[in-house]
Amino acid sequence: MTLKNQMTYMKFTMCKSKLTTLFLRRIFNIEDTKTPTVAQKASFNTLKVEELANIMKKLTNLRLILEYFEVPNRDLAQAINVSPSMVSNWMQGRRALRASSGSVVAIADYVLSRRTLDTRDITWLKKQFEQAGVSTDFDSASDIKRNLIIWLADDGQEVLEIFKKTGNIQIANEQKDDASLSSHLYSIGPAGRIYSNDYSARAGVLDISLRLGRIFETMKENTTIDICLSSDAVATIMEAVFIAEIMKAFQTKNMRLRMLVALSSNSISLSRIIAAYTPMIVSGKMELYLSHGMMQPMIHQTSIFIPDTCAVTITELPDSLSPPAALFITESIFLRDSADGFDRVVRFAQPLMQFYPDNILKSIIDLFIREFSHDGDMDIQSDSLNPLMLEPVEYIEILEQKGFKGNALEWRKEEYLRIKKGFENNLKHGVVFREVISAEFLKNMVINGCCELPSMYFMDTGKTLIQTKSCAAILSGYIRMLKGYPNYHLYIAPHLDEKQTGTRHIKHGRHITLNPWNKEPNLIFSDQMIMIHEFQTYFNELWMNLSAGTRESSIVLLEIMLREVETLIEQGV
Repeated sequence: MTLKNQMTYMKFTMCKSKLTTLFLRRIFNIEDTKTPTVAQKASFNTLKVEELANIMKKLTNLRLILEYFEVPNRDLAQAINVSPSMVSNWMQGRRALRASSGSVVAIADYVLSRRTLDTRDITWLKKQFEQAGVSTDFDSASDIKRNLIIWLADDGQEVLEIFKKTGNIQIANEQKDDASLSSHLYSIGPAGRIYSNDYSARAGVLDISLRLGRIFETMKENTTIDICLSSDAVATIMEAVFIAEIMKAFQTKNMRLRMLVALSSNSISLSRIIAAYTPMIVSGKMELYLSHGMMQPMIHQTSIFIPDTCAVTITELPDSLSPPAALFITESIFLRDSADGFDRVVRFAQPLMQFYPDNILKSIIDLFIREFSHDGDMDIQSDSLNPLMLEPVEYIEILEQKGFKGNALEWRKEEYLRIKKGFENNLKHGVVFREVISAEFLKNMVINGCCELPSMYFMDTGKTLIQTKSCAAILSGYIRMLKGYPNYHLYIAPHLDEKQTGTRHIKHGRHITLNPWNKEPNLIFSDQMIMIHEFQTYFNELWMNLSAGTRESSIVLLEIMLREVETLIEQGV
């Protein structure tokens, strides 16, 4: 006996004297009214170390998992269609649980379907598996289920050795024909768990048709199947090998068929479908339904095209508890043609927005004029500052600091004066402006003595660094506007989250412009009502959440910040 086994044996020898009569009864299946005999105790004394370890394992693993997931023995027995005494025998090691048996598979399925695994559960399982030498690398629920079966099974270590050598393991695969398996194993309900074996994919007409043929063979007679075609131009159902499988099932299983077809403008396609399936139609075994235009969706499908990498098709059932299913395709020709197809189809679609790079200054200036100078209320949400708060002389100083002179300086000055005049005329005539700016932006400006603004406000590209003196001028402009125009409103948001970054202008009922200036130097424009409505609703909700503040409180906060900036100017920062 090795030193390790001797030490283990000594531990068991010291422990066994402390074992209670109840424990001995459980091991040897002794009735509670009897006391273990001397022979039975002797039998226990002569057990080998390995046998004792196996008994402890059998007693531990199944009991551990049931106790951890709070599964009563009786509930488990009922779920997997065995007697409570059978569960008791498994837990006490009197009956073997094997990895290839339907019972251990059903136990794993039932336990895992009791609740959604969280981080604590995963950590606990990994700890148990690690102690048993089972892999703790989980890529899917199927991996967890497989490892749980190995951990629970009496022959788990043997299976684990095979898996380590071959990378393959034969458990829980294609076992529906085993009469001993519980129907629970294959049920998928609200609390159910989905494994990789529950879904499969086939590519190519031949593989798809052959797989369908195998399914048809297991189908009951007189079964009615449904086929929904999003277009009568769908090609797969017209392939000879596909039709052959349908007709074979029609002849051998007396299969019935209901087909729903969304009609296109191609009447020839529908004629071909009718001709191909005439034997079923004339026999009364096929019902054909037509949908003119868009049909009520049978499925929702999302297609994702990643150039030169992968195409993903995600299929969902509307109003269903069933999870979505996805097909991943990496075949090169499919990727190329799908990209071309999307480009072709998108030309017929209506764009909801237009993009103006910051070097298209004419278009950007025209948008600013429409927003600030044309009649109509306007909302602004910004993680920067509004340069229209500057007096013309202060704005010109920034242009000169940027190096503009001569004609380049003159036309920019004239455009600013035009927009500034229109803005103040609107305020004088009662047009309502509501603006939300970022307190965090103001705080950083005070700390650093400077700030960055999008250069398109200065009819340039990129970003513009605003020095301390100009920062003070902008703050003074905000205070002046709040004191001079009751129809100009300003709230300073304590924090703008990731969804609120960038600058947004909403001209009520007319258009929106978005300026993600910190990430992309683009101006995004949309005059589509669905876009205007969504952003207007979002701004209104934000405004209501900030409405606890007052005009006076905004002025006080701006004045405090202005004094801080002026102090920096005095210090020569």
